[in-house]
Amino acid sequence: MLNERSNNWGRAYIEQGIELGEARTLKRQLTRRFGVLPQWAVERVDGAKGEQLERWLDLVLDADSLEQVFD
Repeated sequence: MLNERSNNWGRAYIEQGIELGEARTLKRQLTRRFGVLPQWAVERVDGAKGEQLERWLDLVLDADSLEQVFD
């Protein structure tokens, strides 16, 4: 039981770390592509989870504007 709980915590920390890395990468890519990020964009990225971050990471490659990434 303790081992199972420990494994669940470990997975949660790993997932959280992955999301933090994806958010950091996305903010870096957005800044490089569109310039200094407005606060609303930073807040959206910081509040996003897994699949949403992955979607935005893909969209940043083709979007013509910052707003288009988040639409």
